[in-house]
Amino acid sequence: MENKTILMTFFSVMVLLSFFNQSLAIAADLEEMLINEFDVVLKHWPSPGDYNLNVIRGQSRKHLKYLLNCGVKMGPGGTECNIEYRDGISRNKSTSRDCCLMIVKAGKQCHTELMKLFLQFYQLKRFSSKAMIKTNEIWNKCSNETEAISPFSG
Repeated sequence: MENKTILMTFFSVMVLLSFFNQSLAIAADLEEMLINEFDVVLKHWPSPGDYNLNVIRGQSRKHLKYLLNCGVKMGPGGTECNIEYRDGISRNKSTSRDCCLMIVKAGKQCHTELMKLFLQFYQLKRFSSKAMIKTNEIWNKCSNETEAISPFSG
């Protein structure tokens, strides 16, 4: 009877060990499969730059020409104003008078259409829900400021 008990215990331990070793082999294969799968996903996952290019490519030629003309209407110095404007939307900083003049010079429709495009970009899309409200606030502020300082025509 004792031999049977020892033999059964030994057999049970062997079975348990074989399950344990087998599961390690499956876990290693599974880990390798997951790593390979993530590599494939990451290779085809767009970078922020790719995402932004796809947003631009999704626009019609006519609309892109219109937006380009809007940028030309604003004049030189757009990069500094873009940074100020982004900070105005995301950090509640105020926009300088010069940038306000550029925004108003382009017109409200240009301003709104440019912002609709920019808010689709990867870096700004997380702000898009609040940003259009903020965009209108900035437009109103700039519009009021520039009306107050516009020269007399005459």
